[in-house]
Amino acid sequence: MMERSRVFFILLLLAGCMLSAAGCTSPRTSDTHNTTIVIQDYNQWAEAQGTYAGQVKISLTRMEATIDAYNHDASSGSSDPGTLQSDVASDGQTIAQWGVAGTALSTATDSFSSDTSSLMFGSDQETPWLAGLLAQEMKIYDISMTNAQQHFVDYNRYMGSYLSVDAPDYRDDSLRTAAMDAKTRALASLSDADIALSNITATAKQLQQRQ
Repeated sequence: MMERSRVFFILLLLAGCMLSAAGCTSPRTSDTHNTTIVIQDYNQWAEAQGTYAGQVKISLTRMEATIDAYNHDASSGSSDPGTLQSDVASDGQTIAQWGVAGTALSTATDSFSSDTSSLMFGSDQETPWLAGLLAQEMKIYDISMTNAQQHFVDYNRYMGSYLSVDAPDYRDDSLRTAAMDAKTRALASLSDADIALSNITATAKQLQQRQ
């Protein structure tokens, strides 16, 4: 068991981690080439990703507030277990909402792949390759963000047990360690998603230049 005065953990370096949204690009209205269709489909995905990123930000901000409250109470030598347990339960709800929002993003990712894979580009081999690459990068982003959400589910569960006054392992340091490990894995997945999103934006710009 660990002493109450020990600070729990500082949650996030989240300012740059996956709270951003993919940027839309502008197809040329006079261009009827299938490249324009790919760009339009990408913009639809980017809109879905922007909505998703908003829910992720809500979830991460909420968890960070809970950790700030815990750290403040722990460092001052006083805490309200009931309030902390309620906060953790609320965190769990926002993490679940993150998961629900991810379903819509996965649908948008699958739609982009299916809608663009059958397009014909004649002798142009570069454009379909870029479209396929874009679909792969979207999938990597989707999977990475899903992994992050699942790791935060674990984080929330361990943290809830650690702070549950009625639980036999209340303040058991092994739970604190497990929560920290889950948080580390979640942040690594967010970093992977951040890289994927940068790649998505760069590939979309290459496609726009080929119109």
